[in-house]
Amino acid sequence: MLHRAWRLFTRGQRLNRRGRIAESAAVLEEALSMLEWHPHAPPEPGTARARLIAKALMVLSTDLASQGEATEALRLLDQASEFVDPADRGVLLHQRALGLWQRGRLPEAVHWFEEAEPQLAENGPDYMYAALFHNRANLWRDLGELQKALESIQRSINLYNTKVDIPVNRAKAIHVEALIWLDLGEVTKALTAFDEVRELYRQYAPELETFIQASYAEALSYVGLFSQSTVRWAEAIAAQRLAGDHRSAAIFEYWCAIAAYEHNRLELAQEWAKQAVDSLYEQGNEPMAFLAQLLVLQCRFDSGDVGPDFADKVSRLVDALGQRDWTLRLNQAKVLAARAWIRTGELERAAKALGFDRGGVGYEALAEDLALYLARAELAVAQENDPLPTIRAGLEQLDEYRMAFGSVEFQAGVSALGIQLAFKGLGHVARRSGPSEILWWMERSRAQAMRIPPVKSSVDPAAQEALGRLRQARQQLWEVQVEGGSAAGERERVQELEEEIRAFDRTRPGSGRQEDRIPPEDIHELAESRETVVVNLFEVANQLSVVLVGGDGMRHIQMMPLKDASELAQRIGADLDALRRTFHHPQRLRQSVEGSMRRNADALAEGIWNPIADYVGDRQVVVVPHSKLAWVPWPILPPLRGRPLTVSPSAEAWWRAVHRPEGSGPALIASGPGLARATGEIEEIAKLYSGARLIPAEKSDPESVLRALDGAAIAHLAAHGHHEPDNVLFSRLDFGLGPLNAYELLGLDQPPSHVVLSACDLGLSTVEVGNETLGFTAALLHAGTSTVVSSLAKVPDAMAADMMLEYHRKCVSGATPAEALAAVGEHRPWHPFVAFGA
Repeated sequence: MLHRAWRLFTRGQRLNRRGRIAESAAVLEEALSMLEWHPHAPPEPGTARARLIAKALMVLSTDLASQGEATEALRLLDQASEFVDPADRGVLLHQRALGLWQRGRLPEAVHWFEEAEPQLAENGPDYMYAALFHNRANLWRDLGELQKALESIQRSINLYNTKVDIPVNRAKAIHVEALIWLDLGEVTKALTAFDEVRELYRQYAPELETFIQASYAEALSYVGLFSQSTVRWAEAIAAQRLAGDHRSAAIFEYWCAIAAYEHNRLELAQEWAKQAVDSLYEQGNEPMAFLAQLLVLQCRFDSGDVGPDFADKVSRLVDALGQRDWTLRLNQAKVLAARAWIRTGELERAAKALGFDRGGVGYEALAEDLALYLARAELAVAQENDPLPTIRAGLEQLDEYRMAFGSVEFQAGVSALGIQLAFKGLGHVARRSGPSEILWWMERSRAQAMRIPPVKSSVDPAAQEALGRLRQARQQLWEVQVEGGSAAGERERVQELEEEIRAFDRTRPGSGRQEDRIPPEDIHELAESRETVVVNLFEVANQLSVVLVGGDGMRHIQMMPLKDASELAQRIGADLDALRRTFHHPQRLRQSVEGSMRRNADALAEGIWNPIADYVGDRQVVVVPHSKLAWVPWPILPPLRGRPLTVSPSAEAWWRAVHRPEGSGPALIASGPGLARATGEIEEIAKLYSGARLIPAEKSDPESVLRALDGAAIAHLAAHGHHEPDNVLFSRLDFGLGPLNAYELLGLDQPPSHVVLSACDLGLSTVEVGNETLGFTAALLHAGTSTVVSSLAKVPDAMAADMMLEYHRKCVSGATPAEALAAVGEHRPWHPFVAFGA
């Protein structure tokens, strides 16, 4: 019997290590039943049966804690302590510390880990001695003592490398080390380690791979990609629930709520936070339940749902956390209380709450600092002091953080972390200052990623090899789709390869450099010299406004409500899409769609153009749109028809594009398959450029196209394209031998000065939370192309061919891209082409 029970115990222990909690508990309870264990009839101390029962109870206690039964878990340890073998007492003390940590009783856990260490050092077992440093690292992490956490986990890893041969435990220790690197702000280093751990889990404990999913969710939040983070947290929660690990699931619910809140999805954030409150209280984890309650209050605060006792509710929760020596997000809670007191006019209480010192490293310290800057700025306004130095300091700190990342996706996402702070500064100056200062602050909240030089990770041999496999997978997917078969497996393979490449890109460190800021006066001077007006659209208090430069002095003008402008923009987009589908329909249907387009375009022009028409006069126009107007095809507005017009992500980006040296290499003219008139189009265009390199569809290899792009003065690409709103770096152009991805464009050493994309809708972009644009056109601009002409909707082949040939003839005769597009578009009122950049 004892032998069979021992085998069950070791099996339950292995299942516990692999995260199969419910199975482990069931096996251990079977072992205890076989050993005839009953708490009211404890075994005789010193016997083999007593020792095995105690061991089984100690492992079972960790299973129960993970299943949310923390009180019962501690009760089992109390029972085992009556007859535990002296050589195993260190294990029991360790398990007690672990259980207390899991319940959020951190100071008590510190004490029992200290008590356990000398006993485990003397009696072992070695694997538990290594586990002590592992688990204590998690405790130090929760206490914010990151250097102590790092030292502890590295000591654990050393033991696994030298004395303890348990590969799955070693993998878990490396995972914790990676999480600490993440806390310390070493995001790219952490992501590299996560990839290593994922492979180890797949080899030794596939059930644990869901924890990597949660770690990626955490990392994505650290760079502002909150939408992606929320999805990954939800997947990780479901996996933990399925595995029976309710403790981890509850904690993940809290962090999922945080990601949803940062994404400004307040209703979803409250749902997750309320669920986390119930789950965490159920397990006895009061401190984290208090944090979840604070998040519910934060959502109410941001929604304006604040009663007279709101600040006191927050303050009570802050006090409760402080009494438990809890530090995680404690200062953010103090900031919330202070902001509530500012709203009620209790400024002395608010100032006292904001009196804590800044410090620390990594994302949590940054998030704390940005929250503190925001609250202190609000306090300065309430006290009738200048908030701008405080806001500026916060944004400068964010600039330093952004430069650490090589991934354009991460650089763009980081902007989201400071969006409230930037808008606070913009709103303040919009009400009190002149247009020059308004423009300066406006530029602090848009196209920040474009100030950072690309790291060019796509040229790495490993990335290129993965891109080759991706092209093959996409070709296989296309062939299956053409044959009408089920393409689920091929589609999954494409997604896996894209994720592999994204993961590789995200581990690249940044250059630590960024472009200098351009003074508004310099932007105005350049625009004036080019007889151009830069129209900078922005929002304050839900009202669309504009700063104009390049005319008779700088000017700030209020316009229509942003909501109305956004609705009109959406209608125009729908009209444009409907118009494309009616090219081969009866004339009456087409006229109906055109009538709707005309009405919506007139209404938008009345609200946006009419207030600035006198200032602009007959000058050329550069539009820097608000993010909610990013997809407006501006040339279709009647007052702008036939007027040279460019759309730029920011005024500074336009200034830099104008000053960028022009390319001098041979023109590239290439086409992809499936375009009826592409062959004739590119052959005629190629004749206009001396020495042009012509790549017809049947010979169009994306790698050769990419090489020809490098150094070309101008490139005309007639190929079907795909904008991927959820995976923008894999927006692509289809060529004969596979797709050319937006991601690859960032590896160009000398991108063409002027690129024309004559088919499909690759002028579209995805606007991240931080007002950053990503997509195929944006990738070219980021890589260093000055002007990209592309479409905001799908284009009939005949229209594209006719327009583009005429367009290039005008460019060759000396017209700028904006002038040429205006001329060819004047008699084609509903074409969707736009010149982006300069």
